[in-house]
Amino acid sequence: MAKVLILHGWTNRRQQGHWQRHLATALRAQGHVVAYPQFPNTDEPKLNEWQELLAAELEILSEVEAGETIVIGHSLGCINWIQGAASGLITTPVDRVLLVAPADPRMLGEVEGLNVDLTSPQVVSALHASTKSLTVLASDKDKWTPRGIQATFGDPLGVDAVILPGAGHLSLDDGFGFWPGVINWVENPKADLTQR
Repeated sequence: MAKVLILHGWTNRRQQGHWQRHLATALRAQGHVVAYPQFPNTDEPKLNEWQELLAAELEILSEVEAGETIVIGHSLGCINWIQGAASGLITTPVDRVLLVAPADPRMLGEVEGLNVDLTSPQVVSALHASTKSLTVLASDKDKWTPRGIQATFGDPLGVDAVILPGAGHLSLDDGFGFWPGVINWVENPKADLTQR
């Protein structure tokens, strides 16, 4: 049994059909402990509010005696995690982090309180210190990473990004719903994340 924290992105209301909702349902059915919180003001997010809820959810999960702790973020949810790491909010490293379709912070100027600089060695170091294993995954056709996922996140973070061809921003608007690869990855970190 794992403890899984799912972090949604901007404007996401955990709607039916979204791969994160499928993931939460499937993992709960398998007996995992799953936190899938609704972050406040999702249309006009304030990162300080999202950070407060992130800290609270991590604290609650730490009180559960179970297997490894896994964090799976999407879009702004990924940036929420990175900012939490960079600000010192995440004091105990989790076992695995999967950043799915993280949005380029330079495109998120409307998000109040955003403070993520991927060129900062301190930010990169803090992110790696927040987890024992970091995976970055995105499409090759994501409008939120116009420079490409490897150039925007992979290279600065020193990881090889996993590419899901033609999947857009991995959102419902892009027709991206049920995703067996991510469900299997929770059970087995060597599972093929590109399985659709």
